[in-house]
Amino acid sequence: MIIILKRALYIALTIILLIFAGVGLQSYLDGVLEPPYDQDAITLNYERIGDGPDKIVLLHGLTGSLKYWKKGLGEVPDSHSLLLIDLLGFGDSPKPNDAYTLEQHLGAIEKVLRIEGFDSGGSFAVGHSMGAILAIGLVAKHPDWFDGLAVIGLPNYADKDSIRNGFAKLSLWDRLSVDSRFELICFFHPLYMTEWFRPKNLPQDIFEDARKHTWVSYYNSLDEILIKTDLWQLGLAIGEKRILLIHGENDVSAPIENVAALLPAFSNAQFERLAGADHQVYLAEPASIWALIEEFKGNGVATPLARSDSP
Repeated sequence: MIIILKRALYIALTIILLIFAGVGLQSYLDGVLEPPYDQDAITLNYERIGDGPDKIVLLHGLTGSLKYWKKGLGEVPDSHSLLLIDLLGFGDSPKPNDAYTLEQHLGAIEKVLRIEGFDSGGSFAVGHSMGAILAIGLVAKHPDWFDGLAVIGLPNYADKDSIRNGFAKLSLWDRLSVDSRFELICFFHPLYMTEWFRPKNLPQDIFEDARKHTWVSYYNSLDEILIKTDLWQLGLAIGEKRILLIHGENDVSAPIENVAALLPAFSNAQFERLAGADHQVYLAEPASIWALIEEFKGNGVATPLARSDSP
C-alpha cells in the first residue's frame, strides 16, 4: 500500500511539474516570439466615447487596461470626448518583443491621438500609476496638444530596491513581481492569477485583464518607465502646464511622501491628498476623482462623468 501511495505521489508531482513547465514555456514563447516594435505597423487598441470638443485622454497603469476607467463612469456629456487606450504591451494592444522605452510607449500613444484628432490642441491628459508617468511625458513632449493634465497615484521611486521595499508590505506576489531575481514568476502568471489571488480593491474584470501582458511587456515597462524615467526632469519639462496630482494617503504601492518630494519640479501644480485612500482610489471613489478633475479643468461641473455611487 505504501509503495502504491508513493507511486501515486510521484505521478501527481510529475504531472504538476509538467503543467508548470508547459505553462512557463508557453509564457516565455508568447513574449519572445512577438515581432519587435514598429510604430508604423502597430496601432494600440483604444475606445473613443463621445465626440465633443472637451477632449480627455485616459492612460491606465502597469498590467491595467482601458476597462480601468469604465468603473463608475456615467453618461458622457455631449461636450466631452474620452479616449481610453490600452497601453503598449497591455490589454488588447500589441505586445512586441522590445525594450518598452518611454519613447516607444509615447510614440504608440501619439499615433492614436493623431488618428482621433487629439493632437490639435485643447486636450487634457489623465493617467494612473505608470499611466501618470506617461501622461507627464506626453505633455512634456507635446505641450501644444494639451491644456493640462491630472495624475493619480504617481509612482516616484529612486530604484528597484525602493519599489521592492514598498511592495514588501503587500502580498507575496506583489513582492515577487518587482524583484528581478524572481523574473520566472511572471512565466506562470496564467496559473496564479486566479480569483484566490485577486486583491480586494480590484474588480474581477480588471483583474482578469491584468493577465493579458507578457513577461517582456511587464518587466521592460517596469524597468524603463517606473525605474529609469527621470520624473524630476519631466516635471521641469512641462513648464507652466497646469497639473493636478491626486494621491491617496494610504498608498503603499506609490508612497505619498515620494510624490510630495517631487512637487518643486512642477511650477503650476495642485496637490490633492485623499485621506484613507490607497493606490486604487479611482476605483473606490470615481465620482470624487472626476469632481476634482472637472473642477481643476475649470468648467464648473461637479460630477458630469461619474455616478455618485461607487462601484
